[in-house]
Amino acid sequence: MMINNELIFLTKNGDEIEPDKKEAFRYMLCKSDCSNGVLDELYEKCKAEYKKAASYKAVIRKASVALKEGNTVDLGFCEISNEGLYKNLSGCDSVYVFAATAGLGADRLIMRYNKVSPAEAMVCDSIASSAVEVWCNEVNAEISVLSATKPRFSPGYGGVSLEYQKDILAFLDAEKRIGITLNDSLMMVPAKSVTA
Repeated sequence: MMINNELIFLTKNGDEIEPDKKEAFRYMLCKSDCSNGVLDELYEKCKAEYKKAASYKAVIRKASVALKEGNTVDLGFCEISNEGLYKNLSGCDSVYVFAATAGLGADRLIMRYNKVSPAEAMVCDSIASSAVEVWCNEVNAEISVLSATKPRFSPGYGGVSLEYQKDILAFLDAEKRIGITLNDSLMMVPAKSVTA
């Protein structure tokens, strides 16, 4: 963990994160009992390729929290009106905000598979989705060393608008620090990225 001007940076190589196979199969809409020799073999092949392509990065920054009327959470850099987030942060005076990514290499691998094999593209995409969640759990664990934490909230879930991606990424200087940008649809690039 490296601290620089109130920003905390974390990095890991692709082979340092083990995707959660059960979660990857869930993303493929496949129950764990539908696993078979062919699918398992395809999973292992795609996982090996994905681990070579992924490059994990995260940036974390602490912000103050003030709860206001109307279920409004004031983070200093933006205000979010959301009942669930308001309840979750009740009693808190600060919050850790982060952005995490599996990097452009993961996106490029999935795009390459999309051109040659839809099945491999789906498996690789599912592996990447699972792996970035594992990475976020590791980021959460690092934050928990610094302070007691509550469950994370991300834009796009729990009624928190994707619009807040802009504020979070700007607060973290994520484009410069770890290469995350937003497209016009408010989707992050690289695609396997999370803000919370």
